[in-house]
Amino acid sequence: MTITTTMTTTMTTSVTPTMTTSMTLFHIRYRDTQGTLMRLLNAVSRRAIQMPYLETSPESGLQRLTLSLDVTPKQTGQLMREWSATIDVVEVLASAANAEQVEQPKPPQEVWAVASHAAAIAMGQA
Repeated sequence: MTITTTMTTTMTTSVTPTMTTSMTLFHIRYRDTQGTLMRLLNAVSRRAIQMPYLETSPESGLQRLTLSLDVTPKQTGQLMREWSATIDVVEVLASAANAEQVEQPKPPQEVWAVASHAAAIAMGQA
């Protein structure tokens, strides 16, 4: 007695549209302990996301990190979950960036003056 089975497999493939990205501003408040900033930035660099804007500043005993990233909604969720689970992170907020916020700010004139003077000293011209 021979049993013969015939199996037919129907595979349907659907093309999923590519996820659209949008410029998102992330505001993270954290305690300034050793390695915290690097852990936060490492989450972005591991995903090969470019950082067109990054600013960190002191804020009421903590540090505030502001990042502008071009990410998908899925990446936004992943980053927020990872950052919220990071030790010494106090708060993680995300908002859609408008055109004014995306433009990179220019440093104040005093910064340029100090940098120019330092460069002149380094070259022996001051």
